[in-house]
Amino acid sequence: MKNILLTFLILTVFSCQEKKKEIRSKITTEKKIEKKNEVVISVNDTISSFFTNLFVDEMQDKPDMLYLGQKENKTTVTIPTQNSIKIIGGDPFFSFFYELQLEKGDSLLIGTENIVINQSKQIEYPIFTLLNSDKNWSETNFNYLLYNYNLKSKAIVIDENKFQNNKYDLEKTYKNSIILLDSLKSNKSVSDNFYSTTKINQKIKFATSKIREAKNKNLVLEIESLGVKLNEEELLDNKEYVSFLRALILYKYFKEDKRVKNSVLFDFVNEQETFLNESAKEVLLDSYLKNIFFVEKPKFNKYLTKFQSACNNDKIKNKWNSIVDKEKTNSNKLNTANRTVGILTNLVNDDELTFEQVLAKHKGKIVLVDFWASWCAPCRKEMPFLKDLKLKFNETELKIIEISIDKDYSAWLRASKLENLSNEIDNYIISNWEKSNLYKNYNIKTIPRYLLFGKDGKIIDENAPRPSENELIELIKASI
Repeated sequence: MKNILLTFLILTVFSCQEKKKEIRSKITTEKKIEKKNEVVISVNDTISSFFTNLFVDEMQDKPDMLYLGQKENKTTVTIPTQNSIKIIGGDPFFSFFYELQLEKGDSLLIGTENIVINQSKQIEYPIFTLLNSDKNWSETNFNYLLYNYNLKSKAIVIDENKFQNNKYDLEKTYKNSIILLDSLKSNKSVSDNFYSTTKINQKIKFATSKIREAKNKNLVLEIESLGVKLNEEELLDNKEYVSFLRALILYKYFKEDKRVKNSVLFDFVNEQETFLNESAKEVLLDSYLKNIFFVEKPKFNKYLTKFQSACNNDKIKNKWNSIVDKEKTNSNKLNTANRTVGILTNLVNDDELTFEQVLAKHKGKIVLVDFWASWCAPCRKEMPFLKDLKLKFNETELKIIEISIDKDYSAWLRASKLENLSNEIDNYIISNWEKSNLYKNYNIKTIPRYLLFGKDGKIIDENAPRPSENELIELIKASI
């Protein structure tokens, strides 16, 4: 088996490393460029469509949806950031997942490799190349290498007919990860730090999976046999270790419960004697509080007060103080209690305008109004085509007005930056959307939705074609 693995590794790594050299040969490396406060993500020009989830903020409730490729009319995106960001994706039907952390200044190129998973199916697995980094290719693409090996060793078997019959051998996949790591280390394809960190994380993931399996199937499990210590101080900053502790709490104290609210878990850990020491208890309470912030928002302030009383870790307490301050700032910027119903504001000057005032500013032009939101995937997919419209028609002919119906100001701000709209004076967010006359007058129940107005300010089409459709271009031309 080891010989087969090594042959596979040599062929795979050699092939991909050659591609990496070919890409890097096109890039000037004579000067060391200072890293900018941004991350650039691009896809190969051969890719038709690629989707991934993007997280640019630790307290981001939902991921941003990043669509790239020829079909999406967008092959690169620049993400402003002073911190690290993450892309996360995969396909549960085929039992593959990836997660990649990018640091500010990174430039990532995404390609794909076809993987045959059985006689009738194949998938396109993303291959990552960091163009301006010394990080090893095998480290960046460890999940790809492991998935390939799991398929070849039958640790993962994708059923020919039904996805529900896929087989996933927990123990075998864990052992494969260790064999793969050892092979990569012996080939000097990964750093010592990556080797040791990933080895620990694979062990913790396996232990967590075993605990969840034991709880779901009502099995008896000797926790000591998993080889992961409880209350390990050095691992308390490790998210995999926190997941392990959370799973253990559920297994030991909530065996009969299928679903337990985070507020219930918070109270139990805070009030009852458990196996957790003080440091581990604080980290777990922090984890539960984060979930309460997202899932049980009405209870958040109550549990924040409980947390501040129970926690003696100043670093964690200060983190939550910062989160709350940011939340208040964003709330004040879109205060639904004080803002007039239907008022539009932008990021350039924060003027408060009615829709009629915005429309009147552009009398004499054709006006296309785009209703969108940060969480709306079809809306975001249309953004590159809207940019194309701006290039096809000059500003004396056509004006595009963006109106977001987001209820989360920070989500709108983040999406505006990603879509290069934050400096656009006609990129607005609307307050009290569902009570506004704009909502009622045009019966806007779903988005994306486009309104087209003539030069006289009167409606031409209150359900205009999407920007990606040629019919819209023809309609605009006919109206000019």
